[in-house]
Amino acid sequence: MLIELKRCNSIGNIDGLMFLISIIAGKKKVIQSEITNRCALEYGITVNCSGAVAFLQYLGYVDVTENVVIPNEKMDIFLSGSKELILNLLIKECIAKLVEEGIFDKSAVLFNVEKGHFSIKRSAFPLSHAAIRNFLTISGALEKEEHGEICIKDSYESDFIVQLQSRRNKFTLEELLKQQKEQSERGLAAEKFVLKLEKNRLPNKAWKIKRITDFDVSAGYDIVSFKEADSVTYDRYVEVKCYLGQPHFYWSENESEVAMIKGDKYVLCLVDYSRINEPGYIPEYINNPYSVIFNDNQWMVNTASYRIQKI
Repeated sequence: MLIELKRCNSIGNIDGLMFLISIIAGKKKVIQSEITNRCALEYGITVNCSGAVAFLQYLGYVDVTENVVIPNEKMDIFLSGSKELILNLLIKECIAKLVEEGIFDKSAVLFNVEKGHFSIKRSAFPLSHAAIRNFLTISGALEKEEHGEICIKDSYESDFIVQLQSRRNKFTLEELLKQQKEQSERGLAAEKFVLKLEKNRLPNKAWKIKRITDFDVSAGYDIVSFKEADSVTYDRYVEVKCYLGQPHFYWSENESEVAMIKGDKYVLCLVDYSRINEPGYIPEYINNPYSVIFNDNQWMVNTASYRIQKI
């Protein structure tokens, strides 16, 4: 955000901003000192010229080079627009910009059932955005309430909601993809870590111990191994679960069913990702986990979701 806009608490009153826009709109370029001098001579207005110019630059209406303000084509709409039209455009641009920057997160906006409108916590506006908050307030888009909250006026509620939904949809998908990527990377690292441990445990059979996840995702386990060095066939099926924090994991229906069928041949290996590079770290192994987990009070089993089917 522009330094000049961060520094000021207010860009002035609405009449002052409108007068400043009238000086700039339609020109190829205007020297900043000319804007300051003309605003100073205009009676009945209040305007912070450097802050107001920075405000227009923040919204993408002008470019500033040294002491010269250069309006762009976007500002041409102000030439034939009424004060109400210009104000409405500026408000909508502000709302879109603030939402795009992520000023309002999920915890900052709430619906006041008693008053029937959306409110924004005052703390959602950082000090750097004080001038924008004050513009939206004096323009009538926002209204101060008690308890430090700010009401979104009904006439701009739909604009605000559309912008907020658009951003949340975008970032929800991005966050989900990022989370899935991180989980996948941690899971792969944990599987390779356990595979190495299994091979080190039985070096003479290391070449037969395999990680099968890449080509058989429905097996219900990640690694095929052996219980003992003299085992002739595979008799140790290892499912690797990676976690951060308190030991926990998600167990699919298929995995739990395979664990039940395999019994004591099935092993659940819980890997603390934060310790995976720690010398000598040994993860937790649970033999016959289907029997242990559902019959041991050390584990709390919660149903994360239900599959509902009409019959």
